[in-house]
Amino acid sequence: MSGGAGTGGAGQPRVVVGIDGSAGSRAALRHGLDEARRRGAQLEVVAAFISPERLAVVNRLPIVTEREAVAAAAEAAARSEVDEVLAGDRVEHPGAAAPPVAVRAVAGDPGPALTDAAAGAQLLVVGHRGRGGLATTVLGSVAWWCLRHASCPLTVVPPPGRPHTRPGVRGDRTAALSGGARDVP
Repeated sequence: MSGGAGTGGAGQPRVVVGIDGSAGSRAALRHGLDEARRRGAQLEVVAAFISPERLAVVNRLPIVTEREAVAAAAEAAARSEVDEVLAGDRVEHPGAAAPPVAVRAVAGDPGPALTDAAAGAQLLVVGHRGRGGLATTVLGSVAWWCLRHASCPLTVVPPPGRPHTRPGVRGDRTAALSGGARDVP
């Protein structure tokens, strides 16, 4: 993509959202949609998937499907999630125009795939899917990776109904973990 900082094609600003089909992912997508609309930006939705080659190596199995088939399935699932959120947004905001939306599937681990996709974006948005472990007590592993490696501001959006948790911030990156996403000064 070309253009200045945070821009996509033809110089349009970008908001990048990582999705995976979870409740936190849908919340992140809704937040990213609102942010893209507010900023006059393109919404770029990225779904990371594990390539068949990597699965074959990790599990010591033969490759049973082609990368293109897995990418097409991941992109179709992502488009379905986007369509569902856009339909809800049209009901919730009947007069508001949706920003331009691009959906793509990327092979690789989600954290690095998302930070690579967000290079030059105005904002990266991910959902919170916290797990155990010291490093991921407050953030999920993908959010933690993005917080440490994203070159743009980051918002981590909790799933609906998540109890209030203290936000974490590193530099100009934002991790908003309260009942609704918010930028933390």
